[in-house]
Amino acid sequence: MVLNTQELKEIILTNGDSTTYLTHNFHPYAAKFIPQIPVNLIKTFTKERETVLDPFCGSGTSLVEAKLLSRKAIGVDLHAIGVLASKVKTTKISDIELSNIKQVIQQSEFNINRYYGVKTLFPSDKISYKLPEFYNREHWFQENVLHELAIIKECIKQSKVSKELKDLLNLALSSIIVAVSNQESETRYAAINKDIKAKQVLSLFCNKVYDMVTRIQKFSQEASNEVVNVYQADSRYIDFIKNNSVDFIVTSPPYPNTYDYYLYHKLRIFWLDFNVREIQDNEIGSRHKHSSKKEGVDSYIKDMKMCFKQFSRVLKPDKYFAIVEGDCIIAGKMIKGDDLIEEIARENFETVDKIYYSLNHSSKCFNPAFRNKEKEEHILVLRNRKQ
Repeated sequence: MVLNTQELKEIILTNGDSTTYLTHNFHPYAAKFIPQIPVNLIKTFTKERETVLDPFCGSGTSLVEAKLLSRKAIGVDLHAIGVLASKVKTTKISDIELSNIKQVIQQSEFNINRYYGVKTLFPSDKISYKLPEFYNREHWFQENVLHELAIIKECIKQSKVSKELKDLLNLALSSIIVAVSNQESETRYAAINKDIKAKQVLSLFCNKVYDMVTRIQKFSQEASNEVVNVYQADSRYIDFIKNNSVDFIVTSPPYPNTYDYYLYHKLRIFWLDFNVREIQDNEIGSRHKHSSKKEGVDSYIKDMKMCFKQFSRVLKPDKYFAIVEGDCIIAGKMIKGDDLIEEIARENFETVDKIYYSLNHSSKCFNPAFRNKEKEEHILVLRNRKQ
């Protein structure tokens, strides 16, 4: 199999025709690679009904494309928000089930109106809800925002809709939490005053849900029926995936010392009752590890070698592994992404192809501070040397 490196590079440099079609816009998730990258690689290295693994699946970009291309897919990620997003984005839901959303919206509207003392025309039952407990809660949320979010969350929980629909509604709720909080942005964990008006949370939630319904309907028409399994797990320990069960791996792991996924999704993690500390302590390559705790690149290499050993085990002999990795700076020293991956991979894989381009051109680079002429992003194609 031959990778058309020039074609792939042109796709990346022009960012493809679109990066938010179908379910790709369901949830904010920084540092995503554009969907055209996995599309090109999956088409090149697999056939229909074969199995694609993304062991750092994030919010599920490659899993969506695998299902659209009639491939089975397995996604693994440590982050509960990403796992939820990946499941929702790759799950077909029938129009009959989607029609049940109306009852959840009406219940939410009724109870939020009750909170503001507004009479409603919709008959409904008053729900009992409580605000979540977490440190500095009032620092990060206005009081009215806390109550609106808590009411919507409880209405979803008490509804009698399917688990798949509850997941979609919870993901819609998660997607607006940063916007209605005092957190400055998706990539800046600092508090500012946003002056969120009464029922603005409800309005944003409803708009998001209706957009997601339209997109999941279209996705359900276009996507195959191949199975996508998503696991919340540490990719150093994926014993639940069988030996020689994967035909192709495509992924983009965290770039060392570049981003803290747990931090910028922390408020979402609180609201959805996930475990922040578990994610923080085990996140590979985080700025928390390499800047705050001053760990060198050796810890990243050690963690990733454990991952690559697992990848070799589950990948069939002589099959391919495509990985996207960016340059990084640790302790003031520039580390080239391709050199780093080749060092990590050499025990189990051989490099058969690679391309590079400036991070300044890549939509995966989420923060202007990381966009400079010196840093590059690399795509390496590796072959499993296992006999």
